Amino acid sequence: MLTPLVGFFAILLGFILSWLIGKVFKIEPKAVKSFRFCSGIFNYGFIAIPVAHSIFGADIIVHIIFFNLGVEIAIWTVGILILSQDKFSFKGIVNPPVIAVLVALTLQSFGGAQVMPAYLFTVIQMLGQCSIPLGLLLIGGSFYDLMQNFGFSKNYRTEVAALLTRNLLFPACILLILISTPFLNEAQCLKQVLVIQAAMPAGIFAVVIVGNYSEDKETAMRSIIATMVTGIITLPIWIGIGLMLIN
Repeated sequence: MLTPLVGFFAILLGFILSWLIGKVFKIEPKAVKSFRFCSGIFNYGFIAIPVAHSIFGADIIVHIIFFNLGVEIAIWTVGILILSQDKFSFKGIVNPPVIAVLVALTLQSFGGAQVMPAYLFTVIQMLGQCSIPLGLLLIGGSFYDLMQNFGFSKNYRTEVAALLTRNLLFPACILLILISTPFLNEAQCLKQVLVIQAAMPAGIFAVVIVGNYSEDKETAMRSIIATMVTGIITLPIWIGIGLMLIN
């Protein structure tokens, strides 16, 4: 239970920081919800999983999936509340990623692939291998449309605010938590996951969610592009610092 709970509160921390920075930089009203949502979410899957796999090996992937369970719940409850300003809804907890993880855990407890028909396991395995490429195609299509008339914000206010939130304050806060929280001392795998996730730029799938809720997709693009480009420099730096701290 600890790993999903930490994932949930990691997203909450991101939303709090993006809310504060949005206030400081006085992000305009029409863009502020999109800014808070996109800058508050880190790229917890598309970039985090291959980076974690390359550093810690395949065993870390299971822990990332558990961590992302809490992340998904936070996004589809608190995150949607930020975008829609409706009342908090527990319906966000029951979403496809959460259901998939819970079903997988149940099957695993009863023997995993051994209790499933071989053909069904093969189909699930093939669909799983397609999920990230399909997700990237969906995001790429959204990016293509948005880049046609893309422009940076006035005085680069949105971009600087996103960089401060995602590439500086969030990783610094997470690493500070790592070295100051005693109950994490015995959870080495969780610390490894946090080191990776703390360094991530803004999540690229956020632009699709923002579009579905009719919010400012151009602000989403500004936040995502700025943090991803800068992340080429900041990502290895934060991961390097994090590895030194947990080792």
